[in-house]
Amino acid sequence: MGLDRHQKTPCGFAFVEYYLHSEAVACLRYISGTKLDERIIRCDLDPGYKEGRQFGRGRSGGQVRDEFRQEYDSGRGGWGHQRLEMERRQQEQDRFRQQVQFDTYAAIGGLGQAGADVPTGEAAERSKRARSHEDYDDQDGDEGKRFRSERDDE
Repeated sequence: MGLDRHQKTPCGFAFVEYYLHSEAVACLRYISGTKLDERIIRCDLDPGYKEGRQFGRGRSGGQVRDEFRQEYDSGRGGWGHQRLEMERRQQEQDRFRQQVQFDTYAAIGGLGQAGADVPTGEAAERSKRARSHEDYDDQDGDEGKRFRSERDDE
């Protein structure tokens, strides 16, 4: 039985040899995907010898197949290596993004007690035109002329 290189736990794989290639392909076609003791059987053809893969293990120390698995299987150790790798990468990106944001705001002195102050930038310099008293004095101006006939009827 194969063991995980890092955790020294059973990987749950076996090697089966067939005399003919067609028999191996038939096994792959008919056995793969069936259940045995509530676990899905996975069959793969051996791709041959590659350096670093001499003992049937993947780069993460477990099954090569687990590195491409994306569904959850508690019998195989949870999520596949690809999903775990994706989550790890996402966490690294989030940490990097937060660090860049912190460094940017700290460099311009925009950090308050909680570090939540956002710099104003050039958008704050462009303010809306304030209303003057003249705007309020001429309420019956152009708008009043447009609706005057409706008001006269009332």
